[in-house]
Amino acid sequence: MTVVAVFGSTGAQGGSVARALLKNGFKVRALTRNPDSESAKALKNQGAEIVKCDDADPKESIEKALKGSDSVFCVTNFWAYFHKELEYGINIANAALSAGVKHFVFSGLAPCNKISGGKYNVPHFDLKYKIEEHLRELSKNNPSFVTSFVYVPFYMQNFKTYFAPKRTVDEKTQDVTYVLGLPSDPKGLPLDMGDVDDIGSIVAVIMKEPSKYSGKVIPYSGDALHGDKIAEIMSKATGKKVVFNFIQPKEYAQFGFPGAEEMAEMFSFYNEFGAFNKLDKTEASKMAKITNLEEFLRKSKFQLE
Repeated sequence: MTVVAVFGSTGAQGGSVARALLKNGFKVRALTRNPDSESAKALKNQGAEIVKCDDADPKESIEKALKGSDSVFCVTNFWAYFHKELEYGINIANAALSAGVKHFVFSGLAPCNKISGGKYNVPHFDLKYKIEEHLRELSKNNPSFVTSFVYVPFYMQNFKTYFAPKRTVDEKTQDVTYVLGLPSDPKGLPLDMGDVDDIGSIVAVIMKEPSKYSGKVIPYSGDALHGDKIAEIMSKATGKKVVFNFIQPKEYAQFGFPGAEEMAEMFSFYNEFGAFNKLDKTEASKMAKITNLEEFLRKSKFQLE
């Protein structure tokens, strides 16, 4: 039985991957900084082996945690470590090679700075691409160390958290409207979005055929829509009036919350180049069922209060 070590196994991406691999007959070694969390306990009940391991651990500790694993799925967490993400990602890659791992699947993102010729700087994208470049170099110099890559789009789950429509009430009529405010330019490219839970099924297919997906990038998108269409679908799903409000990225950058400037840069990149630039988005849908926005809203019981 193939043993797969999964980084971030109690998070959104890693959790989806761990559950999908278990369903597909893999032995999962779920790596987590908190083995006593409810999410870790749930994975253990589903048959996963729980191992304490964090991105920031020394190379020797990570290598020990990976020993005996055939494959690795790794997603690094910029928002936990910021610019240390690159150092930690490279350290994980090196530890995996030293531990004898044969297949490394990395959750990356498009190189915004490179694609835009320096126009846009989005560290949580660009640092992941530098980790991808390092993994590719390791694979080139060590042919038995196969690397594959999956790119996720804007999470549909964000519509329930960071980008949830805001309730407004007309003072005169008392009519209630929900405003979806996004820096997604109606004159730019539509916003690629996806259910983060879909990544698990895609990675499970990649893990089954390392040689087929060696060196390949698999991006996925459940829908690519402009703001007005997103609002229309939300209105239909909830029975509430949802309208779209385009927030200029420069204005959004001034909102003042942590990460606002970076989010503004990310949306500027999306508006001009899309989430994946010129990569083929169609292959993922041949590998697994990809959820569209209407399906996501229905299955997640999306509501507006």
